[in-house]
Amino acid sequence: MARSDVDQEELRLLQAVANGDADAGQTLYERHRDYVYRVALRVTGRHEDAMDVVQDSFIKAFRSVDNFARQSRFRTWIARIAANRSLDLLRKRKVRLAVPIDGGDDRKVEIPDRDASGAFAGRVEKNLEQNELLARLQDAIETLPADQRSVFSLYASGEMTYGEIAEALGIPIGTVMSRLYHARRKLRAALPDLAAALTTENES
Repeated sequence: MARSDVDQEELRLLQAVANGDADAGQTLYERHRDYVYRVALRVTGRHEDAMDVVQDSFIKAFRSVDNFARQSRFRTWIARIAANRSLDLLRKRKVRLAVPIDGGDDRKVEIPDRDASGAFAGRVEKNLEQNELLARLQDAIETLPADQRSVFSLYASGEMTYGEIAEALGIPIGTVMSRLYHARRKLRAALPDLAAALTTENES
């Protein structure tokens, strides 16, 4: 029996996919592709890898749709496939974390032609300081073991709870918390001036 929080429409779409309905598969793809991309991007750190993960994840999901546990949400299942595929890529080659963990591109600073108020210089200086800190954080995250990096990146996105990360990665919640704890410890050691930002209430 499906859980009460499972989208019944998605269950019908999944059944249609199992029956060979390509339109149902396209509907699920369009509904979840952005989320899967964000998961893949945060773990792999590269747009090209994330795009490959998206394609591979949906192909694998639709080919094995009969194995999908209907009491779970499709979003969680596809996130697990994407996370595992992303970790496979990290294990095969070293990947530089080229984007912020929130998926934006805060390293870019747009400079206008003029700023009559004189406040522009202060804003640029502040942006450059933030970008420098971000670059240092990204470099530090890159040094984390793949399992810790994936947990830290997914949690830092703010979109997933401990439980959702555990379900997506196929590990116990306790393991999620342990990996996150050790990831924060390593990052605090590497970036002592950012220690406060990397400490939760439970760790203080």
